[in-house]
Amino acid sequence: MGLSRTAKIMSLSVIIVCFVLLIAGVIVISLSATVSEAESISQFALGLLLGAVHSILKIIMMEKSLTKIADTGDFEDSQDLTNKKHIENIGRLAFFGRYVITAAVLVVGALVPFFGIFGTIAGIVSLRFAAYLTVAIENKMK
Repeated sequence: MGLSRTAKIMSLSVIIVCFVLLIAGVIVISLSATVSEAESISQFALGLLLGAVHSILKIIMMEKSLTKIADTGDFEDSQDLTNKKHIENIGRLAFFGRYVITAAVLVVGALVPFFGIFGTIAGIVSLRFAAYLTVAIENKMK
């Protein structure tokens, strides 16, 4: 089963936002001696790539967990307490798993020398901007 149209648009939006952030990052690093001492353009770009891959992975994980929750049953109408608990546990586990992956990506971005932490953070944050861009794109498509 493939991704939904919204997830595909959101993944494309992450790529677009990261491309814009790459251009902005190259300009800032080129013009600032302070930033370029902390992180080179290649480190920023690789960190941004790491963060972008993380963001797209997070979109896929969210879609899969929401689909699994929806397939498990109707949360509000379910009278079975164990089913409600099961659905809640699926959501909690998926939520926790996504944040563990985010923490791991941040640690890699901070500790591995060829990744830049600023680029990694920018790639992770790109998901927030991509969400707004996705809404705008979907509104234009209607």
